[in-house]
Amino acid sequence: MVINIGLAPVPVNASGRRRTVINYRPSRNTWRGKQERHPKAAAFARVTGEKPPTMSKSLIPAPKDQVIPAAENLFKALFLLALLFVSFALTQWGVSALASGTLPGWLAVGLEWALIIGMAVWHGVLILGLGVLAHDAVHKVLFRSLYWNELWGGLLSAFTLVPFYTNRQIHLTHHGYAHQPGVDPENEMHNHSFLFAATIGSLVGLYMHYRIILINTLRIADRRYTGRVIKDLLFVAIAGTVYFGLVPAFGISVWVTVVPMIAVFPLVFAWRALSDHYAIPAIERATKKKEDILDTDEDAWHRDREKRKREVTGWVVLTHPWLEWLWSHVNYHEVHHKYPWLSHRYLPQVFAATRDSQPYLVVKGYWRSLFNLRHRQYYATRAEMRPFLTTPGW
Repeated sequence: MVINIGLAPVPVNASGRRRTVINYRPSRNTWRGKQERHPKAAAFARVTGEKPPTMSKSLIPAPKDQVIPAAENLFKALFLLALLFVSFALTQWGVSALASGTLPGWLAVGLEWALIIGMAVWHGVLILGLGVLAHDAVHKVLFRSLYWNELWGGLLSAFTLVPFYTNRQIHLTHHGYAHQPGVDPENEMHNHSFLFAATIGSLVGLYMHYRIILINTLRIADRRYTGRVIKDLLFVAIAGTVYFGLVPAFGISVWVTVVPMIAVFPLVFAWRALSDHYAIPAIERATKKKEDILDTDEDAWHRDREKRKREVTGWVVLTHPWLEWLWSHVNYHEVHHKYPWLSHRYLPQVFAATRDSQPYLVVKGYWRSLFNLRHRQYYATRAEMRPFLTTPGW
């Protein structure tokens, strides 16, 4: 009997006869730590006469076997974009209503600013959801079709003001040298005091992206960079036209919607991103010279998986299901680093399957995570992190 997750070929036994395959997805681990029994578990037991496998024994799909949730990803992208622009319109309506109302001037102005800032934070949360979808596109698991993956990835990334192919270069290099002092690109953003990383770190990251796109523009004659640079500039121009051309065309002021969103987005991003890698012991490897990684393939990630299983370079933040959905399970960040070829849909079940056999650092909730990180350095010690470890022997 073979348990198949995804699109694996139908197995046969030694005599060449076809064996029964049940597409069995193990129980899901909820944000409260409970598990749900999968409805096909009973069928599994009837066909095989065996007890259905637990999460700890479930198989993790190989790159070509996983099912990419293309329809769900497309729906989420369109839903978040629509919600963003509806929210822009509501913000404009609220500000106009306060300005033309009968409230005292000082009170109306105060409420206007409170509305603008509050909605700007909400808009930042929404475009962060778009950015996490673009992150799946960076790993080529947003859509199975490369054309649609690159097109949607480029557009979604641009709406977060980040050039897509430049981000792929930085992000894949980050994966190649994750949490290694001096060679991981994220050092430049977050290897500082907690206060600096939380307030300035995201601006440093944005500066890194546009510095690299400028450098790549100077290399545009090199065929490795030509298409990347042109498409990055085109995608960012499209997003800029939407934000500063289309939005005002609908009578919505960018000064109460787009500009405040851009101003607060680095702080919103930092609120989440600091819980990816901050305060984790450094990874020491023989490699001391960094080489930029422009692209990779899912099979290369798969070949390197055993080494990553033994390392810890990121956190797992157990949060509410609605936030997991909105941010496409990026809270299982260490799972993503151990299995970077997987679509976000697999990360919760893979965590549940491997948490007792592979090392993870786990914290409940983003606010609790930040509270834990506030007095720590970017590179912490193993002794500091042991209370958060799932496998004490690490």
